[in-house]
Amino acid sequence: KGEDITLLPIEREMRQLRRKMQIIFQDPYESLNPRMSIYDIIAEPIRLQNITESTDETMEMVKDALEDMRMVPPDEYLYRFPHELSGGQRQRVAVARAFVLEPDFIVADEPTSMLDASIRGEILKLILNLIEKTRCAFLYITHDFALARYTCDRIAVMYLGKIVEKGLTEDVIKKPAHPYTEALLAAVPVPDPAARRTEVVIKGEVPSPINPPPGCRFNTRCPYVNDRCIKEEPELVEVGENHYT
Repeated sequence: KGEDITLLPIEREMRQLRRKMQIIFQDPYESLNPRMSIYDIIAEPIRLQNITESTDETMEMVKDALEDMRMVPPDEYLYRFPHELSGGQRQRVAVARAFVLEPDFIVADEPTSMLDASIRGEILKLILNLIEKTRCAFLYITHDFALARYTCDRIAVMYLGKIVEKGLTEDVIKKPAHPYTEALLAAVPVPDPAARRTEVVIKGEVPSPINPPPGCRFNTRCPYVNDRCIKEEPELVEVGENHYT
């Protein structure tokens, strides 16, 4: 919302900000405290933010969060511990915890990558339903273009910590303008074995993200590299309406 959050040193202001921003971690086996019950895991942010005035009100919010993730009846899960749940159920709890405060902004770091393919789509659909319900902004970190296309309105492609292309999802996927984006899309499996696509191969070594090369970070692997690429870090330029590379 245009506010530089790095300039908020006061704990009270940071606490208020945290209510508006939540994260869903990748690994449901590491992100949940094994010594806390499912009730306590979801209720913890409610308590920290002093949202409710009674334990009954907190309980109602926790149950609603579990029901939103189709963990019904919620009473069956409230006093279980993470080790008693499957990976999919654990991630549902993690999602419920993130959404229980109805934040303005949620970051999801590969939230389904460690789950079986059979339940990925179901959990992703529940997340999308909650996004529509709460009207929050959603930053989805993924390497899977198929899921990004299904989930996101806009896509930003990063290489070694720098955005190399961004735009509306369909524009980036149908009209990729950066060679790295082209290579990523070419690597997406196609279900039709008879389909033919142009193979895009990225040659060269991947530089260290700790010590990236000068200039454009893709210059060690780019087929269009020139002297300027090695000396200058390029600015994003508009190649279409709201499409930059």
